[in-house]
Amino acid sequence: MAEPCATRATIPQLLDDLETEVAALRSLAAMAVPRGFAVVAPSLLRTEMERASLTPAELARLAEVPRQDVEDWLAARIPTPAWVLTTVQLAALLTPSVRRKILRQPLGPAILPTPTIHPFSRIEDL
Repeated sequence: MAEPCATRATIPQLLDDLETEVAALRSLAAMAVPRGFAVVAPSLLRTEMERASLTPAELARLAEVPRQDVEDWLAARIPTPAWVLTTVQLAALLTPSVRRKILRQPLGPAILPTPTIHPFSRIEDL
């Protein structure tokens, strides 16, 4: 009987694959909306943020995206990916102390500006 693919991959490989897919999904927000791509209406995002008592700066920190992206989503300048709404809804479930703890953590690499490089340029590093 054939082995499932997931059992052959190591945990670091799976995490790298997941990280790559998340980065690809986040980059879709800056492009035209592909067919079948779920987006959130800015009014719904604003309503959910108010319900969660979440400011644009806090959402940017929680989602590890630049604050300008949040402002662009709210102003409908770029499409809002569906994962953002889920992030806001999860933030609403956090206790105030847990939310403060998360918001005080150092910025992750996704928020810090990184130079645009070709994805295959890492091959030489490996």
